[in-house]
Amino acid sequence: MNYIQLKQELQRISSDASGAVSLYASTPDGPIAICPDEVQRSASILKVPIAMACLAAADRGEIDLDAQLKIEEPVGGSGVLAYMTDMDHMTLRNALTLSIIVSDNTAANLVIEYVGLERIQAFFRQVGAEHSLVSRKFMDYDALAKGLENVATARDMVRFLACLDPASEFLSLTSKQQLKTIMRDQQLIDKLPAYQPIFDETLIIGNKTGTLPGVEHDIAYFEKGNRRVDIAVLTSNWDYNHDGQKTIAQIGKAIIEYL
Repeated sequence: MNYIQLKQELQRISSDASGAVSLYASTPDGPIAICPDEVQRSASILKVPIAMACLAAADRGEIDLDAQLKIEEPVGGSGVLAYMTDMDHMTLRNALTLSIIVSDNTAANLVIEYVGLERIQAFFRQVGAEHSLVSRKFMDYDALAKGLENVATARDMVRFLACLDPASEFLSLTSKQQLKTIMRDQQLIDKLPAYQPIFDETLIIGNKTGTLPGVEHDIAYFEKGNRRVDIAVLTSNWDYNHDGQKTIAQIGKAIIEYL
């Protein structure tokens, strides 16, 4: 599949979807954009740029990834920490990892609290993600009732993914490799990586999903040889979330066929 065919296929998939699709992809042959600047509830995809802000601060020597964090306010939803007993501390490094690979909300909140909202938003501004915002912790219903919401756009999320490029100056090479490895070890792979061939070791995919009622998102980097695609797919207005998951999986399949 060439670039023109990929663009046509992504437009077809988006048009045929029963939900609303916002998409931005950076490919070796040029960008592909479908409503890329539509601001949406971010769900868990913002856990990646939160992790980036954490790693950038560690690169500057401002925080210690091996700092021990006290688990005081476990929250439900995705993840495992809220369901474990006799576990009251963990390192910042491990919290960052859990916030990505199993989308652990408690772990993500530990990272947010330690790094700080101001430092996180400063990183967002530095990257140029003007329409994305972390205004509260995950599963914070009191803040949500006050109108505080975490939001993102597809274009902004690809700006964040571009921070993993070797030429990017926002993270050290060590931090880039660490986060790429964490994303590659993602346990939630039923969307963009769903059609990754099991035995194709030349194709590398690292992703991070997001889910709310009626909302399905995924962001990912795809690498094969010297070719790379960064893509963010944000979708909403689904009567059934599974339909959104299938739509995003079809988009991922097209990216794989293009590479």
